[in-house]
Amino acid sequence: MGEGTQQGLHGKDYAVRELFTKQYVLESYQREYTWERHHVVELVTDLANAFLRDWRVDHDGQRYAQYRPYFLGPFVCHTLGVKKNLIDGQQRFTTLHLLLIHIEQLLKEQGNEGAAGMVGSMVRRYAAGQYHYTIDVEERRACLEALRTNAEFDPAGASVSVQNLWQRAQDVAEALPVTLRDECLPIFADWLADRVFLVEISVDDRDLGWEIFETMNDRGAGLTSLDLLKSFVLSQVDREQDEINAAWRKMVTDLSAFGRHYPSKFFETLFLARYAAADGSEDEKIERAFHEWVRTKPERVGMKRQGKDYSDFVLNTIVRSADQYGVLLQAARYRTPELHTVYYNAANGIESQFLLILAALRLEDPDQVVREKARLVANYLDLFFAMRIANNDSAVQVQDFREEVQRLLPGVRQTSSVDDLRKLLGREAASLPDGFAGIEKLSLHNNRKHIRYLLARITAFIEAQCGRPDEADRYLGLPGIMTDDSPPWEIEHVWASKYSLHVQTGVANEEDFKRERNRLGGLLLLEKSINASFGADIYSDKLPHYFRQNILAASLHPNAYRRHPTFEKFRKRWDLEASFIPYPDSFDKKAIDQRGALYRQLCERVWRIDELGFIKAAPATAQRGATPQRKKPRYGVLISDLIRVGLLASGTKLRGELKRSQRVFDAEITSNGRIRLEPSGEEFKSLSAAGAAATGSVSSPGWDFWHVVQQNGRHIPLAAIRKQAIERGLLNQT
Repeated sequence: MGEGTQQGLHGKDYAVRELFTKQYVLESYQREYTWERHHVVELVTDLANAFLRDWRVDHDGQRYAQYRPYFLGPFVCHTLGVKKNLIDGQQRFTTLHLLLIHIEQLLKEQGNEGAAGMVGSMVRRYAAGQYHYTIDVEERRACLEALRTNAEFDPAGASVSVQNLWQRAQDVAEALPVTLRDECLPIFADWLADRVFLVEISVDDRDLGWEIFETMNDRGAGLTSLDLLKSFVLSQVDREQDEINAAWRKMVTDLSAFGRHYPSKFFETLFLARYAAADGSEDEKIERAFHEWVRTKPERVGMKRQGKDYSDFVLNTIVRSADQYGVLLQAARYRTPELHTVYYNAANGIESQFLLILAALRLEDPDQVVREKARLVANYLDLFFAMRIANNDSAVQVQDFREEVQRLLPGVRQTSSVDDLRKLLGREAASLPDGFAGIEKLSLHNNRKHIRYLLARITAFIEAQCGRPDEADRYLGLPGIMTDDSPPWEIEHVWASKYSLHVQTGVANEEDFKRERNRLGGLLLLEKSINASFGADIYSDKLPHYFRQNILAASLHPNAYRRHPTFEKFRKRWDLEASFIPYPDSFDKKAIDQRGALYRQLCERVWRIDELGFIKAAPATAQRGATPQRKKPRYGVLISDLIRVGLLASGTKLRGELKRSQRVFDAEITSNGRIRLEPSGEEFKSLSAAGAAATGSVSSPGWDFWHVVQQNGRHIPLAAIRKQAIERGLLNQT
């Protein structure tokens, strides 16, 4: 790596480990942390993908030093005694700091104190008798301490910057792929520390640093793909240049109202949706420099001849497509009639919905058809999301939805009418495995946001069906609806938090009590103030309060079934009369079972295929010779792979032990390669997710945590069985 020096100016590249053992301060003009969710997700996803392109499950802990390095760009600072004044680059530094804090917590959860200590030394340092965070800003300390210790923090009274810091920390946690929360987490931590680099531009005085900051952020900005595409198109047009230029500027202005990056994002999304090779071979080129892709292949977007083809591309294709994209952005920001699920998907981070929706749209589609196609595609992705939550499938992250969108993209492109799209999505919906079967065993663990989503949707569904407003967005506290006067909503446990109050409910011990208390059937949504006021009360004391809340909560009280014709009509219409029953005296384990079955029925009605607008059809089957199939990356090995090669079998007993508490957990492998926890019966696709849920943590090295219990009493870690399969050449890693 190189180093350069000019008068008053020094440049050198550093790995993250070295940079984050120093301490940085921010001047007042730099203290606002302004990154949005998409910035954070992009950074975390890029880092994860860069690591995973080289990592394999059979690599030892030292192999990461040979992985390709990753460059995160330059930053500007100037020395202030033992600290550095971070003049430019604080958005990246702050986000990396949040990522390191999260990784430290995950490593602690895994019991890897050595790796956690290494990462922790980059989060904060001890000097002059106290700890100092790497980015030392007074107003951030309480927030960072809460994140580091996994404590409660209420950002309501904090500055806008700190509120944003707290929210982006949640985005970091959601964006980190499940794959990285397993055994490769300590290796990823080392790779992040030693193979990710930034270039430090260090100046001798503050004024020079400020000049460089202005130059990098204001003057002489390099041309973007958007600028270069416009230049290329205009260079190929003899006439109408003024009209094309005016149309282009209006498009940029309109889309920039949603955010500065949206005009460029529009072109990237449009080209991927409608014009890129169906097998995904051109995706990376378009995402890196879409102008270059168009310049080398203009005929792919209809620009075969100079002149009219190029003007038509702007005045017809771009203008109309940008209008359609704008409708989607508006629906993603504010809940819009007919497009509620576009809004929910955006809140759940499913930004790739825009890609699939644009693939379904045609330039000639009238506005009503645009909305209907958007509704259908968004409904399918929302169904996909809800089913994954219900069945503890790990595929509820941004990258997982991109894979599902890419799988569907070739087929969606081939549809033309609304009915074509309804039939296609009907077949795909019928092909989704498991349905909502997992709801009855589903419980609250490290999936709070997802559980809240299910509760919000079924609560709002009942309210709307009974003639009340659909307030799912308010239950979720989503942007565009919440104000300072809007009360936040929380998950309410019907059972109080003390085991001693529930010894008569059919639970054998405190562990059994905690497990049953967290099951979905024993949960509600209530306003935070109400939840806090009687959350610890016994059931008989809570019941009168429940009666005055939303209908799902009120349905526990017998009076909810008296002189309530709309509720009665709702139960009859959806065949729920036998399932919706009151619990006037007590709420025991059997009641939780019954309510779990009710919640499953409600989910099946909220996300009914015909109610979503799809045409019921037989499940989709793969057709040979159809559109090219994308190659899906496989990071690691699945339990189903070991079943397929005969090294594991359905019914195999597993055992995990949490050494720091000497607690033991049992599980069983199902026929479809899932892990069923005992005695709860809750199933998981991921070993890490199963281990985390069993132990009550957010991270678990699943392959090392779970052991096969043999007849002779020996315990063999699943990692050893996987290693055997790899060494024998039974598995093909891609």
